Amino acid sequence: MEVCIKLFISLIIIFLSVKALYWTWTSQIDPKATFQKYFNKEPKISEIVVTRDPNKIYQDGRAVADIIGQVKQTNKGIVFEQIANSTVDTSKAIEYQRSTYKIIQIERMIGMKSGVTDKGPQVLQNVLENVSC
Repeated sequence: MEVCIKLFISLIIIFLSVKALYWTWTSQIDPKATFQKYFNKEPKISEIVVTRDPNKIYQDGRAVADIIGQVKQTNKGIVFEQIANSTVDTSKAIEYQRSTYKIIQIERMIGMKSGVTDKGPQVLQNVLENVSC
């Protein structure tokens, strides 16, 4: 019976370790925000490591836009098909999935765009289309 309990505890520890390692290597960790949060106040245990949403654009560590359309890699850089809910300062560099880019060209700017998706009606504000970086 003792061996069964030791085996059960060992399996639980192995399972949790593998899950923690998987999360560590698949999440986009934001080191600057993590350290700022840790040193500025006492964090909750679930807030010790700050991660970034891979479908957002960041400036100065803050999310400033949602990526709606495709993201195309080109020889010269990257092109965002559509960015919505944008508060992007085009004079500053943007951060997207561990890389920093400078906006070169915006093909179209739309104040409000509405449409219907498979999830229902959708209203987007401050939409930028075909953003070349």
